[in-house]
Order: sequence, then C-alpha cells, then structure tokens
Amino acid sequence: MRGHGVKRRRLPRPVVRGLRFAAMRRALSFVLLLAACDEGTATPADATLEAAVDAARADVPAVDAPATVDAPAVDAPALVDAPAACVVPAPLVAGTSATDALADAPARCGAASYRWLRDPSLGTITRTASGITFTRATLRALAAGANLPAALVLRSDVRAEVVGYTTQDRGRLLEATALVAWPTNLDAPTRVPTLLYLHGTAGFTDACAPSSGSDTRLLAAALASTGYVVVAPDYIGMRNGGAPTGFLHPYLVGEATAIASLDGVRAAARHVAAQGSNTCPDGRFASLGASQGGHAVLWVDRLQPYYAREWTHVGAVATVPPADFVGEVLRALGTTVLATANTAAFYAAAAPWYGLGARLGEVFLPPYVTSLPAVLATSCNPGDSFTSATAETVFTASLRSSAATAAGFVGSGPWACMAAQNGLTTTDVPRIANTQPGYGILYVTGGSDALVHTPTERAAFTSLCTAQSMPLQYLECAGASHTQTTGWALPEIMTFLGDRFAGRALDAARTCQLADASRCSATP
Repeated sequence: MRGHGVKRRRLPRPVVRGLRFAAMRRALSFVLLLAACDEGTATPADATLEAAVDAARADVPAVDAPATVDAPAVDAPALVDAPAACVVPAPLVAGTSATDALADAPARCGAASYRWLRDPSLGTITRTASGITFTRATLRALAAGANLPAALVLRSDVRAEVVGYTTQDRGRLLEATALVAWPTNLDAPTRVPTLLYLHGTAGFTDACAPSSGSDTRLLAAALASTGYVVVAPDYIGMRNGGAPTGFLHPYLVGEATAIASLDGVRAAARHVAAQGSNTCPDGRFASLGASQGGHAVLWVDRLQPYYAREWTHVGAVATVPPADFVGEVLRALGTTVLATANTAAFYAAAAPWYGLGARLGEVFLPPYVTSLPAVLATSCNPGDSFTSATAETVFTASLRSSAATAAGFVGSGPWACMAAQNGLTTTDVPRIANTQPGYGILYVTGGSDALVHTPTERAAFTSLCTAQSMPLQYLECAGASHTQTTGWALPEIMTFLGDRFAGRALDAARTCQLADASRCSATP
C-alpha cells in the first residue's frame, strides 16, 4: 500500500464476509453458533433445522439422541432451594463516589454530555414477542444433529421467549429486546444462576436482531438446559419488533452494548420470576461471548460494578475478543486485512452515536462516505457491496497517515479517541476489582485467527494482567480459525464457568500466564 510500503490489494471475499454474520445466521453447528464474524466460507444451511424447531413447538422429538450426549462432562451449576417468593432486587446504578464520577459524566470523545439514569424501570419487561418450548428429548436430538460437543449436558426442558425491556442510551430510556431461556421442569422451587450470552457481529439494524432466528433460540435453549437462566440481548439498534429504533447499532461501542446487556440480565430475572414456575434467578450471573461478543464481555466486566451493583458477576469467558482495539484498528488502517472491513463498519455505525455522523468525510473517501452508512442501514450482509475495497480506497489519506504510529494516532483527534475509549487496554474508565471469591476471566484466542490478530491480543492479555490487575487465564486453540475457536474450546469454557459459580479459586499457576497454543478439547 502506498505510503506504508505494503503492496496494494483488494479485500478478499472472506473479508467482506467479516461484515456478515453468516456463520451465526446459516450454520447449524453449535460451534459456529457460538462464533462471531465469519472469516471464511459459511456452512450451508440444513433445511431440517426449521422442521426440527417446528417439532419442538409441538414438543415432538424428531429422533432419539445417542446416549453419549448425556455424558456428564462437567459439573452442573449449583442449584439451591428457592425462597417462597422469587424476589428480584431493584436496579442499583452507581451510588458511591467512585461510581458516581463515571455515571454523572460518561460522555467521551467530544460527545454531548449526559448522565446515566438511576431509574427503577430499568430492566422492566415491556412486551413478550414470541416463544417456543423445547423438551429435553428434542434438544438432545437437535444437539446430536448439530454435532454438539458433550460439554453441554442437556438436563431440562426449556422455554425460550423474546422479550422487550427498558434500558437506556445516552441518558434517555428506550426499549431493547433479548431472548430469554430457562429450565421449566424443575421438581421443586430452585434458585438458578444466569448466563449472559453476547453475540458476535450480526448486523446494524432492527432487521438483523439475532433473537428472531431459530439458531439463536436453539443455542440459548441448549445452554439453559444445562442449568442456567440464559439471556441473549440483541443490543441497541437491533430491536426485534416494536417501533423502529431509528439509528444504527453502535457497533463495538463498549458502553452502549454493556449497558443494554446488563439491563437484559435484569429483564431476564424479572421475566422468569414472573412466570410462577420453580425456576428463580439467584442474583448471580456469568458472561460468555465471542468476537464482538467477547469485546462486549470485557465491557460487562468493566461496567457491571458501576451500573448493576445489585448483581453478583461471578466470572466471564471472552473468546477471540478485539481487546486491544487501537492495535486492531492500526493494523486494519495500515494494510488491507480481514479486519479492515470491520473497522470501516465501526466508524460508520459508531460515529453517529458520538455525534460525529456529519464528519465521516474525515474517515472515508467517496463513494464510501455515503454508500457505507447507507448499506449498513439496509442490509444485514453488507459486505457484498464492497468486494473491490482496499484500505487505500476506503479510508482518507490523513486518517491512514495518522495510523502510521500508535503515538501519532492516539493524538489525532476524535477518530483515535473512539478507538481508544472502546479498547480495554486504552480506555480511561477505571476498572473496579471484582472481589467475588473465585472471580476470573477466561481469555480464548485462535492460533489461526485471520480476523482478530492473535499476536495483538496476546500482548493485550499481558497488558490487562499487569497494568490493570485483571484475573485472566489464557487459552489458545492450536490451528483454530476465528469461527472455530469457541466451539473447539467449549469443554474448557463450560468447566471454567462451572468453577466460577462454584466459587473455586483460580489456579494461581495459570493466572496471568501466557501459554503456547495447545489442542483444545473439542478440536475435531
């Protein structure tokens, strides 16, 4: 590329699929359902999925599951007797000197000032959009057909419903949606922990809400069947039904996604508690997400002590996360790589959230300064419109030249500020240590990830451990691509989550220790 000593080349077709969510939308494999942005050829859809889900609606299992599906691979989350009434605590936003400082002035990068609302309606259910019941036998059959690793031990029948709920964005209330799934056939009133599942790149508008898809319902139901209340938020700007949101999903903006997700946890608890069943959320939750979802998981870790203080966050798993967002953006601006398309999507979708929509001419060259926001607003698979794009032809020379060095970029104005404030290694939002016994974060990367740069994220792991004292454990799946990593590491993920709910201490010998890539347990 001229000016950087790199040969100019076009974005290959896998790059434009990085702007898609084809793996989540079309693949039957639970491995890909857990993944994020697709970096390669999508798996063709199997026409039996919809038929199987239709069978689930009638509680009619399609086939018997093999006995190995029920093999106890890991401990189930601890369940305890519930009290006579299932009580959900009121929202607790800020309330201390340290947390009020952020809540009263969260705006960054020149955005208009606002305050986080301390509103008792946060997490209130506004509507129930649709639902489906899965028997355990049906889930086992579907899991067998999807080659689900035995790490998900399916124990319970499950109800999954799409709900609308109240959250906030830049100091005003608005409605978001999420999929909520919970066990329905518990023999006695039981307090059940919550698992917050955060999806990867799915699109940028209401039409792209993942909760509208059968694949998301199946994934949430399978996780719930192992013993969790599961909530899978759509994120703001991706509302499933109801009035149009009116703006693009602020892609990779940590605050916007974490706040909506934490209110989703509140909403799931309220919704399940209102069902009058034997399932009662117990006030504890863990977070799991891949790619954009992994980035969101790390932001939930950052903001939960500020924004949802009434909840106990026991741990998290972030797979293939762009934690060093500045490092990933510098690489994407300096040469044409898979992440170049995602960086373009970040600026196009996030700039309006910061009040910078009118200044996109400082980021993009014609025709992309107008065509990119337009296609994000009209398509959930926008990459096909940019098959001939390169970093040189998409981004302005001034933006690319500022990215020649990290120091030059960080001092170059609001565009660098946006990247820095949404990166976990560079944000100025202080991390409040989680003192919950056994709290920790599993940080998973792929040895052959061509989208999120693993060497950059290995360095980010070390930085987060040393500079911010985050209790991290590292796992790198040898040979795993971006979309393969989460599935290949699923047994390790489920064990890690079970240990967090059990309050087991992190293994000190592995905490904050980088490790070489190794064969993850579910590697084919």
